[in-house]
Amino acid sequence: MIPAIAVGLGLAAHMFGASSLVAKEVIRAGDTVTAANASTESGAMVDADNPLIGREVRRTVYVGQELSMDDTRPPRLIRRNQLVTVKFVSGALEITTTGRAMGEATQDESVAILNLNSKKIVSGIVQKEGWVLVQ
Repeated sequence: MIPAIAVGLGLAAHMFGASSLVAKEVIRAGDTVTAANASTESGAMVDADNPLIGREVRRTVYVGQELSMDDTRPPRLIRRNQLVTVKFVSGALEITTTGRAMGEATQDESVAILNLNSKKIVSGIVQKEGWVLVQ
């Protein structure tokens, strides 16, 4: 029963014009998938609303290889040794300082930060704008 469903879904995707993306050029690990370096299997331009556009590839993808969500991750907002804004928020109290990232992280991921004032390591969650929330 399961293979029949899978075949049916694949046929439905084919009938409605859905196709996966392939690399038009070598995309190195850590690079972002863009409309310039990827196209559909048929060679058509990629829509800007394609969920793979803007994601970062985990491993090098060579020309003609298919791209999938498993091959990519959300773009890293914080890189190791980067100086970042760190905020502690509790009710109306907000304390802001600068810290150094001890690792890499994407949005909503935890990252260790060295507080440059106290020289202590704190852990916080990366926010959409690239700052870190410590609680």
